[in-house]
Amino acid sequence: MSRICYNSNMKKQSKKFDVITIGGATCDILFYSKDGELISTSNATKQKLLAFEYGAKIYADKIYNEVGGGANNASVAFARLGLKAAVVCAIANDDNGKAILSNFKANKVDTSLIKLDSKNSTGFSVILTVNNESKEHIAFLHRGANENLSAKDLPISKLNADWFYISALPKNNWKPMMDEIVKLDRNIVWNPGMKQLNDIAAVKKYLPNVKVLIINHDEALEFKKLKEIKGLLAHIFTLGPKLVIITDGEKGAYAFDGKKYYFIKAKEVKAANTIGIGDAFGSALTCGLVYGKNIKDSLKWGINNSASVVSKIGAQKGLLTLNQIKR
Repeated sequence: MSRICYNSNMKKQSKKFDVITIGGATCDILFYSKDGELISTSNATKQKLLAFEYGAKIYADKIYNEVGGGANNASVAFARLGLKAAVVCAIANDDNGKAILSNFKANKVDTSLIKLDSKNSTGFSVILTVNNESKEHIAFLHRGANENLSAKDLPISKLNADWFYISALPKNNWKPMMDEIVKLDRNIVWNPGMKQLNDIAAVKKYLPNVKVLIINHDEALEFKKLKEIKGLLAHIFTLGPKLVIITDGEKGAYAFDGKKYYFIKAKEVKAANTIGIGDAFGSALTCGLVYGKNIKDSLKWGINNSASVVSKIGAQKGLLTLNQIKR
């Protein structure tokens, strides 16, 4: 009778992933109402406001229950595009946490790096969308367990990937988390959240370690108040990232690698939703780079993915597969 012997001194090899996403995961209620009104302002960092009549009862035309959050959306996008993806986020053992886990597993995202928070509820948001042609939205967020993700929750020995996609991080913990991530000396794609961009001096500290920085036009103005996109790209590039991406809504997306400027026009599609567009764009662009695509083709992947998400309700229903995005 044969016997299989195991060497107890052998170290268990950590899983190798193509990409690991780090950031938030939430459950979302999408509330559509035609009563909202978009108001333009002269404030460069608050160019549009979404307003409802004070004291009025606002009725929903449609309501949807979805999952979202930067790391959640990006990891699912990577998996749909054929990459071996894992996610680092924090959820609780509640109904919303179970829904998020179920969605990860259905989309073949590895969940072994997730923190289970026993003290806080899973992140949650209510997203108000103007039910008109533009489908612009505003989100009310309860970060819950997301806000307690910290550097000690990063399983450094298991963070085995060549690429890291970093989305919005907790307000009080993000700097120690970035310190640990940059020590790994891997390809970092950073789509910083509002809490990070509120401290531009700290953000600048990490930019020399960033492979790709992805921000929108309003966020780029936090670095320097310049009217020209090319000027913004060039200025931010001098701060250290190897590739700077600035998205500009319906206009499209711009890039600069220190040698050449790139622009790709946004696709004209009928909008059903504006949730998760940035996550769809950033993850698909990153996926193109992982697959060895050039910057122009990677931008096209980002635009194609975001256009598909715009046409469906929620942040993930429109995410493309690898075969679809190549068309």
